[in-house]
Amino acid sequence: MIKDEQLIEIGTIVKVHGLKGEMNVTVSDAVFDDVKKCPYLVCRMEGINVPFFIESYRWKGSSSILLKLEDVDTLEKAETFCGQKLFFDRRCFTAKEAKAYDEQAEEELGLIGYTVEDATLGQLGTISDINDMTANVLFIVDHNGSELMIPAAEDLIEEIDDENRVVRMDLPVGLVNLDDAESEDEPFLKI
Repeated sequence: MIKDEQLIEIGTIVKVHGLKGEMNVTVSDAVFDDVKKCPYLVCRMEGINVPFFIESYRWKGSSSILLKLEDVDTLEKAETFCGQKLFFDRRCFTAKEAKAYDEQAEEELGLIGYTVEDATLGQLGTISDINDMTANVLFIVDHNGSELMIPAAEDLIEEIDDENRVVRMDLPVGLVNLDDAESEDEPFLKI
């Protein structure tokens, strides 16, 4: 049995990609680069830490991969992993490496994987990325397969609940139009 204290958090499974079990995962790139040292990833399934062997993976940007796990070969199986955190088993690494990975992952992952809830609209989706390349930092939120770009302004954030991994916001009426987000392929933010 793999205990919680043996785990190094490396990312979050954000959504399914395609129909054959591939999943989009937001990862701490510095940590995931050493995937060859650990032949499996660990995911908490129904409260139990379960190892899953990697069939394949490919990078999709600097902090996202498309991951295929062995025996996860359908859309339905892959959907059961959405929103789950992924871990390495620290026994695959030296104590010094494990400590460095813990610090790196904590710094890089930040709010990725947290659910965004709006006071009026309710649950909007999961933060899949944070865009800090613009003048205003944006949460990139996966909303039923569409991307929403929501300003990460402090005055819009009511609470960050780390225990439940939720960012509670009070967005101005009309800032996000969910009907348009669900009908278009492009990220939608109405300002």
